[in-house]
Amino acid sequence: MPSKVYFARAAESGGIAKGRLGELFEAAGLTQCYSEGEFVALKLHFGEAGNRDVWQPDQVREIVRKVRTAGARPYLTDANVLYRSPRHNAVEHLITAHNNGFSYESCGAPLLIADGLRGDNSLELDIPGGKHYRKAKIAAEIARADAVISLTHVTGHIAFGLGAAIKNLGMGSGSSAGKQMMHAHFRPEPDEARCIACGACARHCPTDAITVPEGKKAQVDAEKCVGCGECVAHCPSGAIPYDWGDSEGLQERTAEFCAAIMNGRPERFGFVSLLTGVTEMCDCMGKRGKKVCADVGALASTDPVAIDQATMGLLEEHGGLEGLKSACPGCEFGRGQEAAEKLGLGSREYEIVNV
Repeated sequence: MPSKVYFARAAESGGIAKGRLGELFEAAGLTQCYSEGEFVALKLHFGEAGNRDVWQPDQVREIVRKVRTAGARPYLTDANVLYRSPRHNAVEHLITAHNNGFSYESCGAPLLIADGLRGDNSLELDIPGGKHYRKAKIAAEIARADAVISLTHVTGHIAFGLGAAIKNLGMGSGSSAGKQMMHAHFRPEPDEARCIACGACARHCPTDAITVPEGKKAQVDAEKCVGCGECVAHCPSGAIPYDWGDSEGLQERTAEFCAAIMNGRPERFGFVSLLTGVTEMCDCMGKRGKKVCADVGALASTDPVAIDQATMGLLEEHGGLEGLKSACPGCEFGRGQEAAEKLGLGSREYEIVNV
């Protein structure tokens, strides 16, 4: 049978009307994911410095209220990133979150960086049926949560195509070592003819694998490279092409990390996705992105596969999917859902229920 995905349409003026997210959350049965006294991780993206196209504090507060009503203990969380950014360590990550408006006062719940000060606080969890890996390194304070509610702002992604629920939970919950595992295949090869030697790739490389010697073009030390792809995202001249041949592999590995987190307790996971302010590239960019369509609304489900499949369907209906595909011309859209379905995480068949 198709999985139910609950849909709240955006207001005529754009955005989601106040109170609608709480109604959607309850209609989708997400209040059944947790019980009194339990720790509930609200997994979201706090936004990069200079980019606030993410969940807003007042929207998060609606979800927090629903969780607190049951007597559970919600906390807002994300894991550190691989690339050079204030979100590379817990101290500056929390400062960035605070500067973007997230605090106990604004959201009603404390903030916790799930993989610790330097991104190395993780647990190894089994991946049942894994094709690429048998174990995943998951940020400890997401792995230890009694329940997880994934709060996703839908965007495009340079390698994933659709940055939605599966990416938010799988990629976003990996510790630094886990993120390296997921990105393991890609190795950049700068095009000397297009390189302008600006140094942007080197500045954003988390392992100092890229140098730009005086009078020369960008050079990559393959032994230091972890394949995160940040050089591709930040190159202004397009001199570092992405290896689209691994888009499928990246999505499969990310689905495997979802399988590790959800293993043995799928009923403890809920998913809410905002299809508002959908941009070509992910929220890790340090600037506001180009929107691909008008605001669509919000979705909620207990099935991460179905909610992402429904997201693609709605974006296609509103003209946004074509924009994402144009921004990521070689990406294998939908492979994440296909891989997650094979791992038993849900169904690509869905039924929209209007709220």
